[in-house]
Amino acid sequence: MTRARPLITDLLGGLVVTAIGVAGFVESWRMPRFAERHADPFTVPGLTPGLLCAVLTVLGVALIFRAMAGRGGAVAIPILEWPAGSAQRMIFTIASVFLYGFVLFGNVPFLIATGAFIFIFTIGAELLNADRKLGLLPLGVGALVLAVVAAFAIRFIFVSVFLVRLPG
Repeated sequence: MTRARPLITDLLGGLVVTAIGVAGFVESWRMPRFAERHADPFTVPGLTPGLLCAVLTVLGVALIFRAMAGRGGAVAIPILEWPAGSAQRMIFTIASVFLYGFVLFGNVPFLIATGAFIFIFTIGAELLNADRKLGLLPLGVGALVLAVVAAFAIRFIFVSVFLVRLPG
């Protein structure tokens, strides 16, 4: 299969991404700033979404410029070729994200849910990797360390920096 019109795709995709970025930036700008409470400017609710939307806007505009510059041509897309490993990784990723989002998150304390998700996802992704070089014990220890450190770091950032109340 060949994608015959990547410039149109890039242009339309760039317009959509830019529109989403601008809309998100405007809405994050309209969020309360808590100036009357003398809040730290780095803890206002709209800061993170505003920064993310600004990045989206810049990337969308870059995509529009790339389309307008005419770079790229018809390229082959291997959409009809899907190796079994890719399908397994995609199904595993979707299943583990749904498990975290719909089963663990909100029903289990945040640290446990996030740590379990990171541990299971790391182990599962490595076991599905045909080129894996680590044995099970080093893989398990590494995944456990990663899960514990990441869960505590994520909780610290959301609770202490962004002032978000997390479940559990």
